[in-house]
Amino acid sequence: MNDRITQALTKLFERHRIIFWYDAKQELLGDFDALELPEIEKIQLANNEMALKYRMLREQPKQKFLLYRAGHQPEDLDNWLLDVQLAHGEFRTDQVALWLSELELGMAFAEVVEDHVEFFKAAKRREALKRRLESDDTPGRVRMKMLSVCAQSEPRLDAVLESLLEELAEEEDGRWRILVRCGLDSDLWQQMERQYGYHSDAPGIKDFVIELFKSCYAMETGGDVHLSSEALVFLRRWKDSRRHEEAFENLSDECAWILNIEQELAKRDFRDLLEVDYFSLIDQKIISDLVQEVVARTVTPGDVTRWVRQRRQWHWYAQHRDLYQAIDYASQFIHGLAEATLEMDSLAEGIQRYAQSWYRLDLHYRKFVFHIRSAGQAALTSELARQI
Repeated sequence: MNDRITQALTKLFERHRIIFWYDAKQELLGDFDALELPEIEKIQLANNEMALKYRMLREQPKQKFLLYRAGHQPEDLDNWLLDVQLAHGEFRTDQVALWLSELELGMAFAEVVEDHVEFFKAAKRREALKRRLESDDTPGRVRMKMLSVCAQSEPRLDAVLESLLEELAEEEDGRWRILVRCGLDSDLWQQMERQYGYHSDAPGIKDFVIELFKSCYAMETGGDVHLSSEALVFLRRWKDSRRHEEAFENLSDECAWILNIEQELAKRDFRDLLEVDYFSLIDQKIISDLVQEVVARTVTPGDVTRWVRQRRQWHWYAQHRDLYQAIDYASQFIHGLAEATLEMDSLAEGIQRYAQSWYRLDLHYRKFVFHIRSAGQAALTSELARQI
C-alpha cells in the first residue's frame, strides 16, 4: 500500500507544489508517518491552518508540502485553506483516486471514473486509455477515448461507429458487449443524437444503420428524413472507405431487404437515380431500364455513354462494370448499323470503307460480346443480346 501511495504522490507533485490528503476513515496516519518523500515537507493539519498558510505562501513559496488531515475535509466555510487547495492538488486513497493517479488525471475526472468503474477494473483498458490521453483532455473527450478503447478504434465518433458496424456486419458483438458492460452505451447514444440526430426509444446499432440507409436514401429521393445532414456525410465516407467496404456492402444488402427497396425502386425513373448509390439494387434497376431503352431505341448512344460514365464514380459500378459497358457498346452498334450503308463495288472499296467507318461496327460488336460474356448474366440482357 505504501509503495502505491508513494508512487501516486510522486506523480501529483510533478504538477503541484502543495498536496492535501484527507484521511476520511482515519486509518492511514501510519502510512503518512512512514512516507519518505525527498524535498517534500510533511505536515499534519491540526488547528494550525493560518500559520501554515502564511508559511507556505510567504515564507517558503517554493517548498513542496504534503498536508495530512485525519478525518473528512472541512465544510467550505470552515476551511481556512480552501483557496490554497483549489489552486493546488488533492490526494485520495480510495480506488477511484488511485486509478486517477495512475492515469495522471485530476479530481475533475473522478465522476468519469465513478460512472464507469467496470471499465477501469481492467488493466489493459486503463493502459490503452492512458496511451490516448492528452494534457488538455476534458471529461467528454476522455469518455470518447474510453469508447474508442472498447470499440478498438480511433477516438472519434465516426471511427467508433465504423468499428461497431463492422462487428455487426460480421454478426459479432464482443466490442458492443464490453461497451455496454462499462456503462458507455448511454454516452454513445447522447453523442449519436447530437452528431447525427439519431433518437430512439430502444436505440441499437442495427436500428441506427437501418435508419441511416433509410434517411440517406430519402434525402436523395424526397422521402421522410429523420437524421441530420452529418449522417449523410458519414455514410458517404463509410461506403468509400476501402477498409470498411465489405461491412458497408453486407449491411447495405440487408437493409435493402428490410426496407423493401426493390419495390420502392420499381416506381421510379432510372434517370432520377443516377446520383444515388446506397444499394446495389439501384444499379440493377438502372441497368434493367437501360437495356429496355436500348432495345426499344428510345435513347441516343450519346445519352447512354454519358449515363454510363456518370455511374463510374459511384460505389457499385465495379461490380456491374461489364453490364454497363455491354449496354454502351450495344447502343453504339445498333445506332451505327442503322446508319451504315453496307455496300461496295469492289474489294478495294470495301477495305477502304472498313478502314474509315465499318471497323467501328466490328469493334462495338466484339466489345459487346466480350463484356456480356464477362458479366455472366444472360437472363438480364437476353433480349438485347438476341437483337445484337
